[in-house]
Parts: sequence; C-alpha cells; structure tokens
Amino acid sequence: MSLDDSKLALFLLLGQGAERHLSHRADLVPAQQLLVSDTFDLSEVVPDTVHGAIQAAEAFKLFFVFERYLKDIIIDVLSQDPAVPWWDKLPSDVRTEVESLEVAEDTKSWMALGTRDKSALMTYPQLLRVIDVCWKPHFVDVIRDKSLIQQARVLTHLRNAVAHMTPIPDEELGRIRQVMRDWFRMVAP
Repeated sequence: MSLDDSKLALFLLLGQGAERHLSHRADLVPAQQLLVSDTFDLSEVVPDTVHGAIQAAEAFKLFFVFERYLKDIIIDVLSQDPAVPWWDKLPSDVRTEVESLEVAEDTKSWMALGTRDKSALMTYPQLLRVIDVCWKPHFVDVIRDKSLIQQARVLTHLRNAVAHMTPIPDEELGRIRQVMRDWFRMVAP
C-alpha cells in the first residue's frame, strides 16, 4: 500500500466514524428522507422525530414479520383437521373480541384495505393466547417448548411501545431479535 493509499484509507475510516457519530444526533437532518409529497420532506422539518421513526422502523419490521409468522402457524396447525374450521378451535373470548373488531372494521369500509379475514384482525396477545390455550391438542408437536410463549409475551410491552410511536433502545431491539431467533430455531417456517 502506498502512502496515498494509506491516506485515503485513513480518510475513509475517519469519514465513516464521523458519519456514525453524526447519525445519532437527533437535531441533524437524517440522510433518509420521509416524504409526504414529491417535494415535502419531513426529515427537514422535524429531524428529531424522523430519527425516532427510523429507529422504530426496525422494531416494527421485526414485529410485522413475527406476527404474520404466528398467524400462519395458527392457521396451518388448526387447519390440519378440516372437519372443524380453524376459527371454531379458538378460545371463545378470542372469537368474541375478533368478531367485535370485525364489526368496527365494517364501519371503515371506505378505506382501501379491502376485505380482511378474521386472522388479520387478531392482536398479538390474542395470537399468543390461542397457542397457549390450544397447546395440548394442537401445538405441542410444533412448538415443542412452551416457554417460547412466555418469552413472546415479554415482548408485548415493546410491541405496544412501537405501535404507539415510541422508539425503543437498541438493547430492547436485541431482546426482540433474540426471542425471534429462539422461535425460528424451534419452530421452522
């Protein structure tokens, strides 16, 4: 490596370090735009809030995947015996809650969501309740370690924080990732 190459390498290294340091400053405009129109960028107007949104987006994406994963497991497992529809195998309190959400959903038919099935209306705690209550007859062979349910319940507070627009620290993002790794190790998709 020549002297010029080593100077360039040092320059790049210093630049990367400065970029990492500055990316944590909430008062600076983030590199990632958040457009509400072709020309209006919220990152320039409320940079601190957009920084929080960028941080929260990672946790949101993880929860999005995990909840869809739980819904798929529930429907797949409870649909294995077609004699009884999967819906009828759910605890009655969960069915009642989802049916009331369905009524509320009908009043919002003007929104471009399209028709959503009952599984799309199930909340995160309801998903975990279904797996827990239906453990013995249905999930014991698929989710072999019932402690996974409790680990996932611990994440409920973090999930609600993200859903209510509160960024969570990297330490808690690590907790989400760990629980998901445990689930994906035990219950392969």
